[in-house]
Amino acid sequence: MMHPEIEDQEIIERYVRNQLAPQERQDFEEHFFDCEECFEKVQATERFGAGIRDAASRGLLEDRRSADYLRAPSFWSTWMFPTVAASSCAALALAVFAAWTLFFQMPRIRKQLNQSAADLTAQREAMAALQKQMAYSAQAETNVPLVMLQATRDAEAPPNDAVLSPDAKHLTLWIELPSSTSSAFRLEIATADRQLIQTLQNLKRNAYGALVVSLPAEMLQSGIYTVRLSRQEPSPVTLVAEYRLRIRKP
Repeated sequence: MMHPEIEDQEIIERYVRNQLAPQERQDFEEHFFDCEECFEKVQATERFGAGIRDAASRGLLEDRRSADYLRAPSFWSTWMFPTVAASSCAALALAVFAAWTLFFQMPRIRKQLNQSAADLTAQREAMAALQKQMAYSAQAETNVPLVMLQATRDAEAPPNDAVLSPDAKHLTLWIELPSSTSSAFRLEIATADRQLIQTLQNLKRNAYGALVVSLPAEMLQSGIYTVRLSRQEPSPVTLVAEYRLRIRKP
């Protein structure tokens, strides 16, 4: 039995009043014997109920009248006594409502306020990140690093080098395509240990018959990468060329 269920179904109040079904009572007792919070609420509710019963037995529900009441002026029994009784009933009702609010409503309201505050914080953080990204994208970039990839079958051949300065935002790859009837290509970029970090689908030739791709510099760390170019259309997918790219960040 979880706390949201206990609060929503007023399990503690029904337990004290002996209004729970046998299985509900057993489940709740298994819970609150190990839950200090619920155990304290049960004890407080039982003490509050006992206090109300004691006050009622010694005050508002007492039928005995002393001789002083019998000798009092008639207006006391006809006006003052009902007024005092009504005021006492109102005070008792107010005390019951305050206790119910303290033990049952306040934890629920506090939980809702905490959740609302967490949601608001998350929204503010997301908005700040979006604004930062928009400002970052709106900035013009000069001297964008450009690498013209050259394919090779020799594993000992030096890789294509790209040097990314600390303020570089993108790396542009220029790939000359061999003559073919392919209309769409796929580009896959993986680390030296074959961990795929980027896949670009449905790439088209530019006006010069080449593929041009811009990659975020932040996703490229210093090291060796493998760039695989495949023909995507017409199917089936077949490998066209493979390139080795070395990233250097001073």
